[in-house]
Amino acid sequence: MLIRRLMTKDVPGVFSGTVEVDETYLGGQKKNKRKSQLKKEMETGESKRGLGTTKQPVFGILTRQGKVFAKLVDDTEAVSILPIIAKKVKLGSRICSDTWRAYTGLAAKGYVHRTVEHREKEYVQTTNRNNHINGLEGFWGYLKRKLAAKGGVRRKYLSLFLGEYVWRYNYRDLKIEKQGSRLLKKINSFSG
Repeated sequence: MLIRRLMTKDVPGVFSGTVEVDETYLGGQKKNKRKSQLKKEMETGESKRGLGTTKQPVFGILTRQGKVFAKLVDDTEAVSILPIIAKKVKLGSRICSDTWRAYTGLAAKGYVHRTVEHREKEYVQTTNRNNHINGLEGFWGYLKRKLAAKGGVRRKYLSLFLGEYVWRYNYRDLKIEKQGSRLLKKINSFSG
């Protein structure tokens, strides 16, 4: 757990250029839940997907240079997401997103905002092939596969596992020895 804590603190700085922003939800699939959990969800009506779900919302930013930032959020509304964007993305950058209402107004805040319409089955904008969020969608798939391979993670530890897989993704091109030495430096600076 100590190493995961260190990984969560080793995050990229401010992103610039073209970045992708998106949100997802983490939680078990219906087929993997206990009967008691399914019964409770049916009684309370909590088995929805997306908005209104009991799953944990996660917000992410990916730069086209291959670095990602992801954070657990209370919800995916503008009041939660826009301050993160303002802190992590340099003004004037091009932000690609889907058409989720929380991203409305990014252009007025000083960003170049481009969208894709997922509801219309648009995943790459036809007029400009650079307007997409496929890189971040790929990271979400990677993250969910890794978490599923763990066989489930308790919600109280989810931020640590999220931090681990963000770190692993960001430093995937480093040889294992370089990854290890990077973590050792972090451990030494933490204990020293």
